[in-house]
Amino acid sequence: MATSRLKNSLRAVGHIVERRRHPQRFIQVDKCPWDEIYRDGIMAVRHYSLPPMAEIPLNDDVLPVSADKHRIPLLLVPALGIHCWTYDLMPNRSMVRYLMARGYDVYLVDWGKPSNANRSLDLDTYVNRWLPSAVEAVKTHAETETINMMGYCMGGLLCLMYLGGHSDAPVRSLITIASPVNFHKSGPFGKALGLAAIPAMQVHDWFQIRLEPLSDKLFHIPANLLTLGFKMTNPPGVVQAYMDLIRNLGDREYVTEYMTMGQWFNDMVDYPGAVVREVIEKMILANSLARGKIRIGGRSVDFSSIQQDLLSFAGITDNIVSLRAARDVMHLVGSKEKRFEEVPGGHAGVFSGSKAPSHAWRISADWLVARSQPSRGYHPVMAGPAHSPVPPFAWHSDRTDTEFSACSGHPCRGSICARTPSADR
Repeated sequence: MATSRLKNSLRAVGHIVERRRHPQRFIQVDKCPWDEIYRDGIMAVRHYSLPPMAEIPLNDDVLPVSADKHRIPLLLVPALGIHCWTYDLMPNRSMVRYLMARGYDVYLVDWGKPSNANRSLDLDTYVNRWLPSAVEAVKTHAETETINMMGYCMGGLLCLMYLGGHSDAPVRSLITIASPVNFHKSGPFGKALGLAAIPAMQVHDWFQIRLEPLSDKLFHIPANLLTLGFKMTNPPGVVQAYMDLIRNLGDREYVTEYMTMGQWFNDMVDYPGAVVREVIEKMILANSLARGKIRIGGRSVDFSSIQQDLLSFAGITDNIVSLRAARDVMHLVGSKEKRFEEVPGGHAGVFSGSKAPSHAWRISADWLVARSQPSRGYHPVMAGPAHSPVPPFAWHSDRTDTEFSACSGHPCRGSICARTPSADR
């Protein structure tokens, strides 16, 4: 026993020294091979490839690589303020690898690293210039007429605004993860904003409050301030995570996971000032997205014009985007096939936590199968036996709004799926 403790202590000391001198040995982000197929300024589009292998690591298990390949490509859209490699966080917990193993042709938008020199980048650039260009680049490269999209957090909102302002967008379906459409119901200030929502919107409408005359420089958020802001949303969690690290310093795998996940928040990128100004004016003060209508550049965006199939996720313990803030999208889009899922995890965990592969990733991959066939006349097809079983039933939109929730991967084609009476509640 004493010998074992001594060895563990020596390993812990070695890891302390190594993570200080060579932190890159523990940080495993962005390891999946990719090629750049398009670039416009700091924005680029990546196409990923999976090296020949029979299976991929997935948490503490493995996932067989499917021999069947889906024809319609999938374009992943990251949030602003973070690196695009959050979709490829570590080899054993990479959404990119998982989706490719499930047979999808995966592309990813890289928003680049905005600096103070890029503070004038606005929503018009992202929604009306870069996203349409990225979609066309994927279509051309994949030689298809349509694509599917997935957006995380602000990336999901950018996708919604793109589809709501471009009725001819060659997109078959959209998945959003932790994307708030009602800012007055979200985050630590959600309740306060909710109480002030009606007065705030009336004041905005009466006095036509505009922040445009103010310099973009005033609103530009540097990366270090973003890092602090995210950590302050859950200070006890930050302290607990560090205490857990101290107790597990002798475990190299634990240290690697801690530092890799920590890289997400320790290595953020600037948030362009012009976008922040528009978010404050249009989404926080006016709460325009909650009405489903917003003006971006010279285009009017109307969520009710969105006809693409929609799958939307929210994290049960998300302190930044509440369930209510994300769920409201169900009442705004014109999609005939739309579904809302409550899944385990906070703002980052719902997307890349240890439970994400068996929840948000699996449900997304199952849902996309029927929407990734060349012909529009599809019928839901279930995943093979290598994946989690699917319950034989789900309840649909004849239930109340408060009951819209997870249906455990059922390929429901009703208007909205509701909570199943299962252990997945």
